[in-house]
Amino acid sequence: MMNKFLDKTLKIKYEDLVKKDSLLPIKISDFYKEKIIEEVNAIGVGGPIYKSVIPTKDKIELKTSIETRDYVEENKHMPIQNVDYIIRKYDNRLVFIITDICFSHCQYCFRTYNLAKFQSSNLKKTIKEKVDTLINYLKENHEIKEVIFSGGDPLSIGYENLKYALDNLKHWEIRIHTRAIVYEPSAFTEEIILLLKLYNVRLVFHINHPYEICDQVESKIKEIDNAGIRMYSQFPLLRGINDNSKVLIMLLERMDNLHIRPLSIFIADPISYSACFRLSFKRIIKIIDEINFSTPSWINSTRFVMDTTIGKVRRENIIDWTDNCITFSRDNKIVKYHDLDDGIDQPTDLKILLWKEK
Repeated sequence: MMNKFLDKTLKIKYEDLVKKDSLLPIKISDFYKEKIIEEVNAIGVGGPIYKSVIPTKDKIELKTSIETRDYVEENKHMPIQNVDYIIRKYDNRLVFIITDICFSHCQYCFRTYNLAKFQSSNLKKTIKEKVDTLINYLKENHEIKEVIFSGGDPLSIGYENLKYALDNLKHWEIRIHTRAIVYEPSAFTEEIILLLKLYNVRLVFHINHPYEICDQVESKIKEIDNAGIRMYSQFPLLRGINDNSKVLIMLLERMDNLHIRPLSIFIADPISYSACFRLSFKRIIKIIDEINFSTPSWINSTRFVMDTTIGKVRRENIIDWTDNCITFSRDNKIVKYHDLDDGIDQPTDLKILLWKEK
């Protein structure tokens, strides 16, 4: 399939960057490939589903003047020396990178560089070793109430590993972030759903586009919902994928109908090889206003946030905006965000973003 949908020269260039610049190799689940085939047959290459997992020329070549490999600086928030799978930016919760394996590789992944490093890191320890290390840390830090499973995709570790982790972390609130629901919904087996219910897990889906919710995905979400599992959503705002208020509203409405509670829409990090996905901050504010002033509260209560090394910040945290440099303040700390260079952000044609609609 890749040879059919991806130019050979572009594929060679991308594979070279995988080796030399720590990009994630192309990886697409069979389930998601079917969506790509449907989209390509309808509108050709470069649609929102396609761009989610297949590199484009802009992904490789489009640059802005200031980019970084790790804007969030996760390495600065690893509290245990030589342990790269525990990240703590807040007093009462932490992120547990339980695996570096994903069902598919998102082209917009903000953790691309770190996931590439994880391939040879101590993240390769067994689940038991990682869980035991985490528990020892939690027992010494009683203010931590919540453990957030991330990765990679936590659903990729299988039933036995997930059961071990949840069995041993049952005294803490557990939140699991996953994109398996759209990449590999079959990962939510009956026994895993029962396990998530047993431990009262909060399940946070990363669904970026309304077309990712097909009949099979919807059926699986309803199965999870019928089990009584709390479902939420977080997803990024991405040019070429969902950079239009109409797309976002359609997605939020579809998730609401499925009892998924939206939490946040993330502003993409200014990281290397992300310029093709980012929006100018002025257009981000325009989209926020379009949603805020045209939708009921159960839609417009969704927060637009940006993750930074000082924590999540929002439009309200801006204290200075000079040229392309925006300064945010939180908890008496400041962080600078460098907007896209002028001329890069071109809104995507709605006929491409919502190609199924009449």
